[in-house]
Amino acid sequence: MSGLLLGSWLSILPVTVLVLLIVLAGALSRCERTALLSAGRGLMIYACLLLGLGYWALNERHDARADVLSVVEPRVLTVSGVVAAPVAHSPGRITMIVAVRSVETDGASRPASGRLRLTWRNPDTEVFRGDRVSVRARVRPPFGTRNPGGFDYGRYLRDHGIRAVATVKGPHRIRVRPPDAGDVGARIWRRIDRWRHRVRQAAIATFDQPARGLFLGMIVGEQRDIPARVREDFMTTGTVHIISISGSHLGLLAVVSFFGVRGLARRLPPSRLETLSCILTPKQLAVLVTIPLVVFYTLLSGSHVATVRSLIMLLLYLFAVWIGHERHILIALSLAALLTTLVDPRAIYDLSFQLSYVSVLAIALGARWSGRDAGDAEGIRNAGGIGDADDADASLRLPVKLRHWARRYLVMTIAATLSTVPLVAYYFNQVAWMGLAANAIVVPLVGLVVVPLGLGASLLVLLGGLTHLPASGVQQEVMHGLTAFIGAAASMPGARWHVASPSVLAMAGFYLCLFAAFFGRARVLRWVSAGLVALCLCWWVWSPRHPFEADALRVTFLDVGQGDATVIELPDGQTALVDGGAAYERWDMGQMAVGPYLWDQGIRRLDHVIATHPQLDHIGGLPWIFNHFEIGRYWGNGVHRRKPFVRALERAGRDKGLVEHIAWAGRDLVDEGGCRIRSLNPPPAERGRMAGDADGADLNNLSVVLSVTCGAHSILLTADAEVDALERLTEHPLVQSATVVKIPHHGAKSSLNPRWIARLNATAAVVSAGQGNRYGHPAPAVVGAYRDRRMRVYRTDVDGAVLVVADPDSGARWIRRARDRHPVPLAWARYSLARERENLFQLWNLWVRNA
Repeated sequence: MSGLLLGSWLSILPVTVLVLLIVLAGALSRCERTALLSAGRGLMIYACLLLGLGYWALNERHDARADVLSVVEPRVLTVSGVVAAPVAHSPGRITMIVAVRSVETDGASRPASGRLRLTWRNPDTEVFRGDRVSVRARVRPPFGTRNPGGFDYGRYLRDHGIRAVATVKGPHRIRVRPPDAGDVGARIWRRIDRWRHRVRQAAIATFDQPARGLFLGMIVGEQRDIPARVREDFMTTGTVHIISISGSHLGLLAVVSFFGVRGLARRLPPSRLETLSCILTPKQLAVLVTIPLVVFYTLLSGSHVATVRSLIMLLLYLFAVWIGHERHILIALSLAALLTTLVDPRAIYDLSFQLSYVSVLAIALGARWSGRDAGDAEGIRNAGGIGDADDADASLRLPVKLRHWARRYLVMTIAATLSTVPLVAYYFNQVAWMGLAANAIVVPLVGLVVVPLGLGASLLVLLGGLTHLPASGVQQEVMHGLTAFIGAAASMPGARWHVASPSVLAMAGFYLCLFAAFFGRARVLRWVSAGLVALCLCWWVWSPRHPFEADALRVTFLDVGQGDATVIELPDGQTALVDGGAAYERWDMGQMAVGPYLWDQGIRRLDHVIATHPQLDHIGGLPWIFNHFEIGRYWGNGVHRRKPFVRALERAGRDKGLVEHIAWAGRDLVDEGGCRIRSLNPPPAERGRMAGDADGADLNNLSVVLSVTCGAHSILLTADAEVDALERLTEHPLVQSATVVKIPHHGAKSSLNPRWIARLNATAAVVSAGQGNRYGHPAPAVVGAYRDRRMRVYRTDVDGAVLVVADPDSGARWIRRARDRHPVPLAWARYSLARERENLFQLWNLWVRNA
């Protein structure tokens, strides 16, 4: 693992990695000389380190040389290939991963490789894994949003081997053919996917929501049908792992199967038990029954990477049980990790890999610390990923057994929850403190009731050709009860506790102290380490505002794709959010980009929220912000449109008790501490035009235009103002004194006003636009016009989020780009030690300051 980690740094810190290898070699040699390690063991450790490093480098070289479907700019292509993963279903769409075989452009076909994520809206035929498909579509690179601490979906897809994405809509858009007769593997996968389809159709015909979504998530492995509200409740209570196929499901199913079969075998008449024991023991019989059951569950759930990873761990442990070495869970865990990283070295950076192995490792170490041997059930459930049950001595009375099981279950739950706190906080900005109590109820219910019932019903559907799931009434009531319990828990005061992402260095220190607190030799060391663990937890739960640049004006133009969202932090601590990006069926920029950024800055209250004008790409994400943050004042431009996203915002405002204040031109929204936020548009004279359902250029020209002034610094936020509105503002003193200007309307030609630009004296301009957007924003002519005025133009589609930091006292100003946060790979032919130093500095900021 350490070798793979060093290998991942080799392209950005080659000399640093070489120095580390020399230092490690010296440290191992010293350990050998002082008899802490034998020479053979030291050599083996160093060899494994080098093998890991070399294996990563070889995989990187293979990826660089592969003939892949590489698309730099969106273009129309005819792509042919094979569906390489289970097809994901959502209402009105299906999504498939296509292993590309050929690409046709300009009438010429050429071989190609790589993976394409293909979405088909309103399909007219079913598609299964293994099918051959051909489609003509607009293919583009995977795009995401790049914000400090945010989730970059484009990078996520690229890290998982997705080279391009495409979307088509309507019937007959994709040509679908079954696999070739000689492609046995594809035909087997197609058959399994058809089984999943039959169970899915039976569930749709049987259940209402939310029971249908929960069944599909927990049994078939399709989560997209789960209502957003239900998913958020599970996330809040720390039980979100339950609604997706995970190691906990496999482990609990294995516990039920293993102990059920072994218990029945032990209760056979003595003569039959003696005959059975001549062939195999009851324990081995239980293993033989459990293995096909968990394999069937894995196949039915879609054989996703995380599930297969847990299956490998579970099978290794069951093999250890078969040969009588069931108490070596750590060896099974290590072997499973080795196999996983051999298949995909990049898995070490995958969230599911980290959560799975950290939680299982914590459970295993917790069992060792408790001073009791966990026995068969602990190993099986540890291998699955959660929980514990004890194979207690049969002579113990039932109350003693129950107390023993409860104690062990509590220890394992605390170990798994505590060990995953830093990872959950880092990736989800949340401390799910309620998970300790909720999981104690939900996990047994799902593992012992929901999953066995669902699997049994699915098996009857497949064997009996049923169109509805049997025992549906019981299953529906159980899942409705589960949803009601989770909803009630999530609505408790303080249940939703969001935090700033901890730094990598703080997480490493937490795990080191956690280990020392339980396994340190000196009593003082254990108590000091425990205190440091508690201090870390308290600091993360508190998540105060960043102490860096606390007395400066900070304006962040977030990357929200094709939309707008700007965060203003004033020196006196006041905060304002101008717009919140768009919200679509699956992507809410308030949730995906704005919220995580605010939490990472320690912001839980927004003193002002300004909706510049009611268009989806500006206010779509604000309802989510209203529901998850404390809001002081809400400002708008007074236009009320009859659109669903506008009604959603109005409803969220009413629920929060907010009243819309109109930001008329000349009105000061903030005027304190030497800083001021003043509205320059819309003028009160336009009041009459706001009564109707304004649209297009009329609506854009009524956008709220803001001037943020702090000392010698003045930043102009122009929203979607077009030529007419800009013409009105041309001679305004705050326009001419602006030092930074946001280019209006995402850089559209409709906002190109040469007279306005000629009056600007700013030295920097920022344009907010989405990568590869269909409008062509920003227009080259617009960008050129601002550059001709000697302004440096920053673009969120190229640079990611743009942060402007201004010191009101000294007059100094800094502009930072999100893309500069990440180190740049270094080519040996053009190696620069100065560039490596810059990479080290960037990693330091990422790991220590999380900045």
